[in-house]
Amino acid sequence: MSATQVIFIPALLCDVGLYRDVIARLGDSIAAQVIVSPKPRLEDSVAEILAAAPSMFALVGTSYGGNLALEVALAAPERVSALWLMGCDPAGPQAGGPDLAGGLTATPDAVIEMLAGLVVHQEATAARTEFKAMAQRIGGVAGAAQARALVARTEATSRLGRLHMPALALWGEADALVAPAIGRALAYAMPHAHFHTLEGCGHLPTLEKPAESAALFAAFLRDEAAHTH
Repeated sequence: MSATQVIFIPALLCDVGLYRDVIARLGDSIAAQVIVSPKPRLEDSVAEILAAAPSMFALVGTSYGGNLALEVALAAPERVSALWLMGCDPAGPQAGGPDLAGGLTATPDAVIEMLAGLVVHQEATAARTEFKAMAQRIGGVAGAAQARALVARTEATSRLGRLHMPALALWGEADALVAPAIGRALAYAMPHAHFHTLEGCGHLPTLEKPAESAALFAAFLRDEAAHTH
C-alpha cells in the first residue's frame, strides 16, 4: 500500500513538535507535511496551504489549526480525502473574549505562560514544557497573527454538512478551552464523522497522548481504505 499524504496544521503557537510523536508512530503508512501559515486572515493561510499541498491529502488540524483545516476542506473538498479535527470550535468568535493578539504583541512571555496552564491537562508537565518551547519558536508576532485570524473567522457550523469526506473528531475529556460537547456536535453535523474522547487529556491530544492519538488515526485511515476498495 502506498503512503497516505497527510497535511498537519498545528495549533496556535505550535509547530511540528505538536505532531512529532504521532508522525513517528505512524511511520511509513503516511507521508507527512506540517504547515505553519501565520497569516492575519484564515483565507490567506488556506490559499498558501492548498498551493503547497499534494492533489489529494488527508488533513489534520488542532484548535486554531482545526479551524484552518475546516476552511481548507470547505475551500477544496474534492482534494481532502479524510479530516482529523481536535479542539476546534466551528462557531463564530464570541464577543468580549481576551485580546490574545494584543497580549502576544505586548507581553508574549506572560501570555504563553498563561496558555501553557490552560492547554494541557494539569499533570502533563512534559507536554506543558514542550508547548512553551514551541511557543517561543513561533514567537509573539506570528502568534498574534494567528490570534487575529481566529478572531476574524466566519462561523463554519452552518457549512459542516458540505463536508462529505470521512472525519475523525478527537477531544481531550479535560479540554479546558473547547468542551467535548462542542466536538460531539461538530462530528454530528458532518455526514461521515466519528467522535472520540481521551481520558485525562486536555486541549492538545497529539502532544499529551501521542500513542492513543496515533492508534485512533491509523485505525481510522485503515477503515476508510477498506471502504473505498
